Amino acid sequence: MKRNVYITFALIFLSLFVPYAFAQTDKDREAVIAIPETVISELVRDALPIEVTKHETLSGAIWVKSINNLKLGKNKLSFSVNMLGENIEYTGKIAKVPTHLDFGTIDVSFDCDASIRYDKEKGILYVRPRVLEIRGGNEVLLPLLVGLINDEEYPIKAKELKPIITEYGNKSLVINMDISSVYTEHHMLFIEIKPSVVKNSE
Repeated sequence: MKRNVYITFALIFLSLFVPYAFAQTDKDREAVIAIPETVISELVRDALPIEVTKHETLSGAIWVKSINNLKLGKNKLSFSVNMLGENIEYTGKIAKVPTHLDFGTIDVSFDCDASIRYDKEKGILYVRPRVLEIRGGNEVLLPLLVGLINDEEYPIKAKELKPIITEYGNKSLVINMDISSVYTEHHMLFIEIKPSVVKNSE
């Protein structure tokens, strides 16, 4: 299930690398790319539904059907998720007692909020979700899902943006785009990048 949640949040942040954004350059020669909340929501909707992988204690096929009501605040986000599952079984321990449970088909929706932080040195965006409210689903399964999701920090590796290459005569300029910060505020996702120029001569 941790892998499931990783994929869910990766979908939200895949918009880090889309061209539907505007940029501005500040006095320190860093650029800030701002992506509106509405654009991220559209990208997520277009990517769904998606089947997510199995957890070691859960078997069966699970899909993230929809992610709605995405809101971006100051280094946090909130959203609603609907997940569907078929042939879902749990094999693990409950109160230290080995347990096997057959849940069959599931249809569960839940509201989440999540905090984010970006590790510049590692180039990793960390997302920590927390389930606020669950609607529908099996009363036994729900605590298992909440326990697997809550208070875990999920890493999303942020890749470097593609470099800009300009050629003139026998020389070329390569402008590398290194991500220095990722944060959210006022319904926007912001990516701070620090361009560096490499000159090549043939």
